[in-house]
Amino acid sequence: MRITLTFILLAASGSGAEAHAFAQRYDLPLPLWHYIAGAGATVALSVFAAALFARLNPRPAPSLRIRVSHGLARWLEAALRLLGLACLALLLAAGFSGDQGDWDSNLLPVGVWVLWWVGLAFLAALVADLWPVLDPWRSIGLWLFDKGPSRHCRGLAKFGAWPALLLFLFFAWAELVWNENAVPRKLALLIVAGSLFTWAGMALMGVDAWRRHCDAFGLFFGLFGRFAPLTCQRDPHGVTLVLRPYGTGLKQDEPPSISFMAFVILLLASVAFDGINETPFWESITGLIVGSLYDIGFVSAFGYGAAGALTKTFGLLATPLVFALIYLAISALTGRLCGQSALFTARRHVLSLTPIAIGYHLAHYLSYLLIQGQAALPLLSDPLNLGWDLFGWRGREIDIGVVDARFIWLSAVGSIIAGHVAAIFLAHQDGLRDSSGWAAVQRRWPMSILMILYTMLSLWILSQPIVEV
Repeated sequence: MRITLTFILLAASGSGAEAHAFAQRYDLPLPLWHYIAGAGATVALSVFAAALFARLNPRPAPSLRIRVSHGLARWLEAALRLLGLACLALLLAAGFSGDQGDWDSNLLPVGVWVLWWVGLAFLAALVADLWPVLDPWRSIGLWLFDKGPSRHCRGLAKFGAWPALLLFLFFAWAELVWNENAVPRKLALLIVAGSLFTWAGMALMGVDAWRRHCDAFGLFFGLFGRFAPLTCQRDPHGVTLVLRPYGTGLKQDEPPSISFMAFVILLLASVAFDGINETPFWESITGLIVGSLYDIGFVSAFGYGAAGALTKTFGLLATPLVFALIYLAISALTGRLCGQSALFTARRHVLSLTPIAIGYHLAHYLSYLLIQGQAALPLLSDPLNLGWDLFGWRGREIDIGVVDARFIWLSAVGSIIAGHVAAIFLAHQDGLRDSSGWAAVQRRWPMSILMILYTMLSLWILSQPIVEV
């Protein structure tokens, strides 16, 4: 009965926008444990490589600087702001007046869940963070309200990034739990409600204060953008484009706040839960929870959809807590070896987890972008389903053969390993501030072991919907 309930629940609670698994399975040429062990060994070797080659450099990292005149910078910024506003208007128009059938027949869910959430995140991490100028809510806020802080935000500073964390948790719930997150009109209504809420906050607190403490997406894209190789620096005379090594922007003298640390852990855990949700381990937990809900009459009273949402909500809340407890425990052990408090050690090393979040984001969503992203082409050619063919793409179908399961698996392996290796080097460079090369390794071996084990666990999670075991 519990197994039957599990499959009924999974069928009832899924939505098109969260179907990230690849349709085909890949028959591995080697046993799965060979890949997992090899990935762990690679990250372990990177610990010693970091001790040999990583050096503390007090000088700024080498970079290429390109000067952009003030006039050209203003025109580019204005063009990007108009693009962001036009995209928001077009997406809302499509959501309210376009096709209300399958999620990939309307531009709004494709634009939100594929192009914006996945594609723009890849752009922010691998190229540059354009969200501050594309953000339509910020553009309207700067036009309507004061930029600086108001008297209503004096007490907001003590909350740090906690408001943004709560809003990001709600967004993660909408992406991973809400069964109707791909229904165009309902998604459009949610965006309108969120827009009004955002502008009300900006009006009360000021645009800058809202973005520092409450803007979940600004923090998310900004965090990924700190890893990116391209950034810009403003001065009264114009803008300087800076091309720098990957990860340079994640180095800082002072550790981030506790609330920002919690935000990074939530980001990492929410993407991981999306993968955990497709494993046999989670299916067994789902069966137990649904069976218990069935026994107490919850299922008969509210239905399988509500039971599925409740089960996923439990998982979404529990996963960050488990991640936080493990990370704080390892930080406490590392802190004892380094003569620092557990909380200080956790804050000090949390930014080094950013490459892991980026690597997992790439590994988990790359096939989703390459395949489901093709649905945007015919929709852009006829965004309001009026029979237009603006670019000649109307009627174009998705080609699932653009990538195969082998490519998805190998890219996932590479992304996971690269993210953890980058995290090892960043953590080691930070440790060199108070230790020599080998001493930094010896004092931070608990954090290194955590990275190795998490590499292996991440690869196992990602393998479940892809490979034939």
